[in-house]
Amino acid sequence: MDKLRVRILQDRKDGLTYEQIQTKRGASSRTIANLVKGKDPRRFCIRCGETDPQKLEQHHPDRVNRPNETVTLCANCHSTATREQQRKTNREKKKEICTRNNTSPIRVSMPSRSMAQPQVAYSQCRPFTPAEKRWVGRGFSYGGGGVAVGEGLFDSRLPGWARVVLVIVGGAVMYAGSKIK
Repeated sequence: MDKLRVRILQDRKDGLTYEQIQTKRGASSRTIANLVKGKDPRRFCIRCGETDPQKLEQHHPDRVNRPNETVTLCANCHSTATREQQRKTNREKKKEICTRNNTSPIRVSMPSRSMAQPQVAYSQCRPFTPAEKRWVGRGFSYGGGGVAVGEGLFDSRLPGWARVVLVIVGGAVMYAGSKIK
């Protein structure tokens, strides 16, 4: 393959076109293009098939048991594979911790009648000030009136008289809300 690459590069320097190189060397136009661009067709991502050498990385599937074995992956597939490995090791660590402590990851226990009921302390909220009451009342008036007006204007399933009533009532509610000072 290296000799073919050298010959194809020399043919390109001599000014031959892809079609002429293809007939002369018997290589496909894709192979010629990849070799001219510096891409090695033997190196590609085993997951997605990416061949750009700038995007390819080496990945150790099992660094502990087989440290010399590597596979070629593109940057995206490499990050995905690494995340999958990390998730797997985290799950194994979690299982190991749970079995070592002899506890389940989620512990649910039903209270028995003999158990003392916990004492719950309720906190007292401060009451609304008059200004806050007016603000809430204004907001509900505007919101409710706006919804009524919107339904009256845009709900075509309602009969005409109901739409008119909704718009009038919604407008009145919004007007009443504007009078809250």
